[in-house]
Amino acid sequence: MKKTRYVLLGLLQEENLSGYELKKIIDLRMSFFWQESYGQIYPELGRMAEDGLIEISTTKSQNTNKRERVKYKITAKGEGELKAWMEQENEKDTVRSEILLKMYLSTSKNTVEMRRHLIKFKEQSEEKLKLFHLFEAQLKPLIELHNNHRQILYVLNLGIRQTKLYIDWCEEVLADIK
Repeated sequence: MKKTRYVLLGLLQEENLSGYELKKIIDLRMSFFWQESYGQIYPELGRMAEDGLIEISTTKSQNTNKRERVKYKITAKGEGELKAWMEQENEKDTVRSEILLKMYLSTSKNTVEMRRHLIKFKEQSEEKLKLFHLFEAQLKPLIELHNNHRQILYVLNLGIRQTKLYIDWCEEVLADIK
């Protein structure tokens, strides 16, 4: 079962957002556990509007050269569908990591390439960790602003721990493979 609908409904329960804003939140805040593409988001927003789960509002841009700004708002029916999904049992979680697959399949013939991949993965993890800490610092003072901020911080804490583990793992492997 595709979960794009529930990701979008969940984000829209906090505030009205554009498709671009939805994608940006998913990419920045959920990247360690969830991904969605524009090709998944926009068609699903259309289906959700047809199903009465969201409403679409447009506002004229101050700049006449820019397009109308489109925002999406969850409806009571959308809140009901999100609640029903939250009550369902979880499906089996799946994880896909290309670097882990390459490491698993590599041999001593791939040492140079694997070192390069590990260095890049470590750098990406360090950047991600900075973003997570920034997001955490922004959200902590607003913990009571919305009823899901505490839960977001719980998930973010796991992301911080996981990302630190990736960095440590990269350092250990890089020190071991020459």
